[in-house]
Amino acid sequence: MKRLFSLIIALLVCAILWGCASKNETSDATQPPETPNTSTTEPAAADTPVPATAEPTEEPTAEPTPEPVRFVFQPKVCSAYLEEVFGQTMCETWFNLVDAVMAGEDTFSCPDQYTYNWVMGQFPRLCFPVLEEIVDYAYDRTNSVKDGVASFTWLVSKEKAASMTADFAEQIEGILNEVLEDDWSDVEKALALYVYFSRTYEYDWATYYADLEHPADYTTTFRLFKEGIGICREIAPAYSYLLMQIGIDATTVFGSNHEWSFVRMDGRNYHIDPTYVLNEPDSMAYFMMTDDQRDATGCSKDHFLYTSNYSQDHPHPDYAADDGFFAPVWSYRIRTFSADEKLMHCWRYTESWEEEPFDFDYSGFDRP
Repeated sequence: MKRLFSLIIALLVCAILWGCASKNETSDATQPPETPNTSTTEPAAADTPVPATAEPTEEPTAEPTPEPVRFVFQPKVCSAYLEEVFGQTMCETWFNLVDAVMAGEDTFSCPDQYTYNWVMGQFPRLCFPVLEEIVDYAYDRTNSVKDGVASFTWLVSKEKAASMTADFAEQIEGILNEVLEDDWSDVEKALALYVYFSRTYEYDWATYYADLEHPADYTTTFRLFKEGIGICREIAPAYSYLLMQIGIDATTVFGSNHEWSFVRMDGRNYHIDPTYVLNEPDSMAYFMMTDDQRDATGCSKDHFLYTSNYSQDHPHPDYAADDGFFAPVWSYRIRTFSADEKLMHCWRYTESWEEEPFDFDYSGFDRP
């Protein structure tokens, strides 16, 4: 009996030990496999690589190509006419003033008070219109020059002056680069600007009538560029100024209560009226006129005053405009011109109000 009891105890112990062993084997089998150490294990090479799916991309938008700058603003411009009327010394003094303004200085080299007065009074409106708005005579106008150094006053702060000058320069460059091509001849450039004035600016009739009663003190060349409206003494110097910017000798002429432009091409003088054409859009009657044609269009050639209307102080040479090369187009209007063919495509109305075309060949005049 005792032996049987011992045998039962032994069998129970064996059963318990076997159950524990089975439990441990099951626990090990259900554990996740150990993650390999990727820092030391080489990746397995795939038999067939699977390309990654590329994200769709938009085509890059091309930046617009800026228009080439063919004409660059010139702060210092003058013309042969001004030198012939006022003299070389005044033209050089004018350039000294421009240099001083552009550098934000308060003085410039000037030989004497006489030169100072004429330069300050005559040159800005013709040769740098924005200067009329930013500088003026010195406070003491009778003693503005001492030991060859002249002073002037700033009408605005120097920072404001620099900003106004930069804006003006940008505007002038914009006009020239919009309207002109650099390989055009001088007469083509003058014609393109003439047509541009005809189609762009407005004549200020209100100022005209007010000016008959009392001279309007607000009329300046700069006003035409700023507001797009003006009368003859604003329009003519503006046109001449643009011509000087591209190297064409130009000035203005006074006569018969009117002012217009005067240009020199290939050694010959011509009248151009950018004001009268505003009231007769595209009319060629006022382009490259002779003295006789100017007289026929309402301004007597017996009273012409060139550049300065103070001829008693600065008499002008005996200028003559007598080349009638463009006479055939004076009774027509310009539609367009071809620089390649050297043709002006013109037209006019007949008596029956039909359009009569006329192509004028100007190749005999053309010069680069």
